[in-house]
Order: sequence, then C-alpha cells, then structure tokens
Amino acid sequence: MSVVLTPNPPGTKPPAPPPAPAQQVAAKAGLPIKYAGAVLTGQDDMLASIAKCFDSHNARITKQRIKKQEESWVLESSEFSPCTTGGEVLAVADDIVSRINQILAVYADFTPTFSVEYINWINAEGEPFRTLRDFASLNRVSSKGLVELRGMSGTRPLGSAVLDTMICDPAVEGALILHGDGELSWPQVYDIIEFFGGESGITNAGYADKKQVRAVRQTANHHRHLGSPKKYPLPLNPPTLADATEFARSLLRHWISVRL
Repeated sequence: MSVVLTPNPPGTKPPAPPPAPAQQVAAKAGLPIKYAGAVLTGQDDMLASIAKCFDSHNARITKQRIKKQEESWVLESSEFSPCTTGGEVLAVADDIVSRINQILAVYADFTPTFSVEYINWINAEGEPFRTLRDFASLNRVSSKGLVELRGMSGTRPLGSAVLDTMICDPAVEGALILHGDGELSWPQVYDIIEFFGGESGITNAGYADKKQVRAVRQTANHHRHLGSPKKYPLPLNPPTLADATEFARSLLRHWISVRL
C-alpha cells in the first residue's frame, strides 16, 4: 500500500491547499517530477558495500540525510525522470532494485535482501512529497562477488557496467531474468544451460569442458523430471544444487563479460 505525505517539521501540520478545478489538477499531475530518490531498506553495511558497485546515471546509490540526524541509503536514477507521481517512481525503483538483485545473485550469491522503503520526490511545482510502504529483510552476500562488482570496467564499477548493458541489451536482460533475483532451482539451472546452446554451445564457446556440462545438465534434467526418474537417470557423480548453481552463474558471468 502506498501513502503520499508532504514532509514537514515534527508536530506541524501542512496548510490545506485551496481547491483547484479538476482540469487544473489533471494537467498538474501530468508534469514530470523535478526530483525523486528511492530510500532503501536493508543492512547498513551491506548497502554500503553494494553502493560501491553501482554508480552510473541508470542507478546510483548514495547516503543522504533525509531527516534531522538521520542518514539513509538512496537510489537515484535517470529512469525516474519521466515519472509524474511517487507511485510511478516506486514501480520503476522496484524494477531497478530487482535488476540489481539479479546481478548480485549471479556475481555474489546474493539473496534479495534490500528493497525500496519509500520515495522522496518533488513535483513539477517544487512541492515535496513522500510515498511510503513497510517491510523488512535479511542479507546474505558473497564478499568476493562484491569485490568483483566494485572493480572498474572502463570508467564505471562492474556492477554499473552490467546494469547499463542489461538496460540496452535485451539478451543480457533476458539471461538475468531467466536467473531471477534469488536462489536457483534445478529447472532454472537446466534452462540456463539450454540458453547457452546446451553442451555443444557451452563447450564451443570455451566456457566449460564437455564432461562438466554433461554432468550438470543430466542432473538438472533428472530433477526436473522426477515423475520419470528411470527415463532421466542421474550421472554417476551428480553435482549438488549448490555446485550446479555456481556452474550456471559462472556461465552467465563469462558470457556477460564478453557483451560489456
């Protein structure tokens, strides 16, 4: 649920605006907002680490003072520019956070652990508003993956480079959507292998050897056909889901690096 409030000093009540004609209100609502920032919720130390991975016009995470003696992590993006209301910004911010979570899952074994808490925005007339919602979450992340995402790719952190590429390259976007923003299931592992052309496509690209691809693919295929285990048997030494997940993510990382 979203609630729109006008920020004022504690204990004060904003004056009621004079009534406006319906057509004037409609025209006003259609104007792009002047500024919007999505205030994030999550573990402070994790958000501090993630912020170093994303620093471009499509997504920049910075710490800002929102209230007196209170600092919050805020997502800013050029994608907010066409929005006319806080609700629209909230929907766009959710989508950007979902993309970031997908990238973090692939590179840093990250579970979806931070979200948009509320939107601070200023309308076309310079009036401040806030669009709110409530939730809570817990973080898990690979520090090694965050180090990789903080590394520079050209003039941007790798996290930003992947996000920017995801926005302009439908294939990269599709691959990361296929992965999702959480832990992988066996059917997802299988689908990711097929996305890269199966055994032949992966080995021809030099991403992995044929024996490894075959073992992961056969295991994933077995688990996605548990109703017919005899028809789709396990290999002699089947990988665990954790090993298969890392294999699938390594394919994605290798392939994305070529497309940056």
